[in-house]
Amino acid sequence: MDRGAGINGVLLLNRLLLAGCFLPAAFGRAMNISGFAATLTMKGMPYGDVVATVVVTAEVFAPLALVLGLAPRLSASVLIAALVVTTGTLHRFWDYGGLTRQAEQAVFLSHLGVLAGLLFYTLTGPGAWSWQALWKGIGSPAKPAKAKKRQPSRPRTPKPRPAPVRQAMDDDELADAA
Repeated sequence: MDRGAGINGVLLLNRLLLAGCFLPAAFGRAMNISGFAATLTMKGMPYGDVVATVVVTAEVFAPLALVLGLAPRLSASVLIAALVVTTGTLHRFWDYGGLTRQAEQAVFLSHLGVLAGLLFYTLTGPGAWSWQALWKGIGSPAKPAKAKKRQPSRPRTPKPRPAPVRQAMDDDELADAA
C-alpha cells in the first residue's frame, strides 16, 4: 500500500469518527432545541436559548464540514468551542457524588478525548482526500517532467585570482601617519 494513501485513509477515518461523535447528539438537540436551552439555563448558562441555538448550529454544520474536509481549522475550532461550552456546563462531575459522579466524569473525560482528536485534526489538516485538497490541487498526480538532454560535463579548472595590488607609501605619507 502506498504510504500516502495509508496516511490519507487514516485522516479520512479520523474525520468520519470525529463527526460521528457530534452528529447524533446534534440532531437530537436540534429536534428539541427548547429543551436543550432549558437544560443550559437550569445549569446556570446565561442566555441559554442563544447559546443553545449557536451550539446546535455548530454541532450540525461543523461535523459536515469536517467530513468533507472544508475549512479544517475553522470547523475544528467551532467544534472545540461548542465542546468546551457543553462539557463545562452539562458534565460538571465535581458537583455530584456516587454513581452520578462516576457517569458524569466518564462523559467529561471522553469529551476530553474528542477534544484531543480535534486538536490533532487542527494540526494535521484533512489530508489529500478532502475538498480542500481538491481545490488546492494537493494529492493530484504530478505531471512528469520532460527529460533534458544533458551535455557531457567537462572538467573545470579554477580560474587564477589576481594578486592584491599594494601601493607603496611615500615618505611624506609615512611622516603624516606618525
